[in-house]
Parts: sequence; C-alpha cells; structure tokens
Amino acid sequence: MGEVTIATVAAPLMLTGHPLQRCGARAVAELAKVRDVQDVDASALQGVADDLTRAIVHAAAAANDAVAYDWWKVLFALYPNSPATHSKRSRDQADLSRVIASLFAADPDDADTKPCAFCGQPAAVTWGKDKLPMFDSLKAVNTLPPGLPGWPVCRPCRIALWALPYGAWVTAGSATVLSCPDEGVERHFTRENVKRAKRIQLLGFTSLSANASPETVTLGALRAHSARAGVGATLWTFKNDNQEAWLRVTSTRGGIPAFLRALFADPGSRAGWAALQGVLTERDKDGALKSSGVAAAAKTLFDPADHPGGQPADRLPRALLRLSKDVDKRTARTLTSWRALCRLYLEVIHQMDVGQVKPARELITAWITQEKNPRGRFNEYVAASGRASELQKLMMRATARLMLDGRQPADVTTVAAALFATDANGWRLRGLLFFDVVAELVNQGVQIGRKPEPGEEADEEITEPRFDPDPVSDQEMLVSNP
Repeated sequence: MGEVTIATVAAPLMLTGHPLQRCGARAVAELAKVRDVQDVDASALQGVADDLTRAIVHAAAAANDAVAYDWWKVLFALYPNSPATHSKRSRDQADLSRVIASLFAADPDDADTKPCAFCGQPAAVTWGKDKLPMFDSLKAVNTLPPGLPGWPVCRPCRIALWALPYGAWVTAGSATVLSCPDEGVERHFTRENVKRAKRIQLLGFTSLSANASPETVTLGALRAHSARAGVGATLWTFKNDNQEAWLRVTSTRGGIPAFLRALFADPGSRAGWAALQGVLTERDKDGALKSSGVAAAAKTLFDPADHPGGQPADRLPRALLRLSKDVDKRTARTLTSWRALCRLYLEVIHQMDVGQVKPARELITAWITQEKNPRGRFNEYVAASGRASELQKLMMRATARLMLDGRQPADVTTVAAALFATDANGWRLRGLLFFDVVAELVNQGVQIGRKPEPGEEADEEITEPRFDPDPVSDQEMLVSNP
C-alpha cells in the first residue's frame, strides 16, 4: 500500500469581534478587490501579503525628506519596535524584504500550535507588542502569562493586523478604526480609508482634504448605508508609540442614521448644520485653513465613552447653546436655523415633544416685549436660561409682572415640572426653550443677533452641509498634488 499524503489546508481569513483585527480583515478584502472577507482565498491573501511587504519596505527605506517617509510615520505610530520601524533596521531593500516577508510566512506544517488570540485557529507564531498594535503600555508591561513569549497569531490575522493602517483612519501619530452592526457601514469606512492610505503613500499627508476626518467618513457611511433603526457606530482611536499607548472611544447614538436622513430633508436644519460648519471653521490671518468646521461639526454627533469621569452627552445641542449665548456674534438667521437643528435632534434622538415648551416661550417673550427696549430683559433671560432655579425665579417674576399690568400670562403648569427638573431632560428642554424664545423674538421684529455682512446671507443660502467630503478616486491618486 502506497504512502498517504495528507494535504494541509491553509487557514482562512476570518472576521472576528476584535476591532483592530476586524478593520484589518476588511482592509485585506478591499486590497484583494473582493467584496467581503469570506471571499479572500489563499491566492488573494498571498497577493496582499506581497503588496504589504513592498509598501512597508519602500517606506522603511525612504529618506526622511521623501514623500514615502509619511507612510513610515504611520507604521511607526502603530508598530514602533518592529523590524520595519526600529532605528537599527537595515536600509538595504533586499535584506529588509526578506525580514518583512517572514512576518507573513505560512506556519510550518509540523510546528506546535496554540489557538490564535484573535480568531482561535491554530497558530504556530507568537507575536509581542513590537509587531502588534495597541497591546501593552508602559503602565503594564508584564501582561502575558509566565513562560509565554507572545500572543499566538495565525497567518491570516498577522496579515490583517498589518493591513490595519489601510482600513483605519491614520495620522502621523494615531489610528482610528470603526465597528458597527451594519456591515455596509464598516465596508464603506474601510474602502474610503484604503483610498486615503494609497494617496498618503503616493503624495504624502499634504495631499489630503482638511475637511475629512474619521467622524465625517463615519457619518457619510451611516447616511449612505444604514437603513436599520437604532444602528450606531463606535470609533476606537489609539496610539501605540514608545511614549505611552492610549485609547479613546467615541460612539454615535443609535438614532443618528435617522437624524442624518431627516437633517438633509429639512431645509431649516440643513441650513443650521451648514452654519455650524461655518462658525467652527478657523482660519489664520492670511485666510489659510487652521481647523476644519466640517470635521469639527461632525464630532458633535459622537459622545465620548472613555473620558475620565465621563463627559456630557448631547454634544451637538451643547455646542449650539454655547455658540448662541453670545448672540451678538451670530446673525438672526443663524440663530433661527440652529433652533431648527436643535429641535430636530431632540425629536429624532430623544423622541421629545418639542411643542411642549410653547407656553413657557409665550410667557417669556410676552414679558420681554413688554418693554420698549426689550434687550435688557432678554439679557436677563439669557443669564437665567441654563439654570433651573434661576429660570424658575425669572418666570415667576414674569408672570407677576404681566398680571400686574392686566395681561393674562400663559399657563406653564403643564411643562413646569419637566422644565425645572435638574436631570438631562430638564437641561434639554431649557436649551430648546432658549432657541424657541430667540426665534419668536426674531419673528416679532426684535433685534436679536448682529446684522449680516454684505453678501453673508446669500452665501448661507448656497452653503451645503457635507459629510465624507472630497472622496479620493483612483484617478485622482494618479495626478500630482496641486
């Protein structure tokens, strides 16, 4: 009887629940030009490994003033002690190619294996934090069990974890990955970042749009792909250099996809979002862009999950209120458009009845407009509007004043308990009331806000709010940086 040969079947690339591996696996699929992770066969996986090796070697051997060195900065932020980034690495491309290719080599058939730390498949190779992004930090350098030289990582996961910079939103010092229950959102995020990564490799960081950010790309993906109710997205931003590893987590609320669809369907809210982007844009004295308002506005829809002590949620209405309290810096048109935006957010995200503050609005505006010069009373209201106890006192004075003058004040008993509550809903209602009062005063002809500059309101009319701006096409990557 002849000798029996047992064929070894290569382990497939799997999509796991680990955000970093998951992002890298989707990047492998995108680099292999297949629809999804399960479509990556052995040949495609080897092709991606070869492409990664060439790109890594090209960046690692580049001069410090070369465009390719920008991609090395990305690698250094994620794998600071790896063969590709170590200060004592070989600059000979042939030698370096052999070293980098060995990172993605197949496991020997007769090697002892352990379950892969990510997908559970047999793994003969163990990696430490020099080759894995975001594992140990300076505060915890002995997290492995005694006698274990590293984390077991199978070949497909090794390739995925080095494809990570393509699927993540990367800077010269950090990376951001996305996780979302909607696979279409994850694929969109990965696809746009792969395009961006290739542009960085060809043209450097200076070729990128200043308006884009991980938040803008995520919101664009949620708007384009998520038709499911209650779907939110989480961004994991991390740094893994030799100084100190850190991780920050932010996420959108589940109602954000519905909010985005409603935002673009409502002209008032759309104008409010565009005005917010404009106000948050910062330029230097020469007019050059310092900080993108498009990116800053997008961040207001992401709540931090890992800030020490926690941070207040509802960053969008908080930003609108903060920017509106100094009314002399805003036009009446901007203030009323922010009212529409705030109302829409509370309606969609918190299912609030935004009409419930109407009696309070009528009471306060009647009291303010009772004076020939209403600005003094309006300033009193602005000062009290954010604090439950102060607002309650002001409304009691307003009621008494109107009654003494023979007028019938609006009955606020139906909304008083909710409006004066000290919880988050009370804060939201007081913010909504502020915008309602401002809008009503504008409607009654009270001078609120500054006068617009010549042509300013015309510019506002054509300003279109954006998400996921300036997508990079394959053709764009072939032209030089303008």
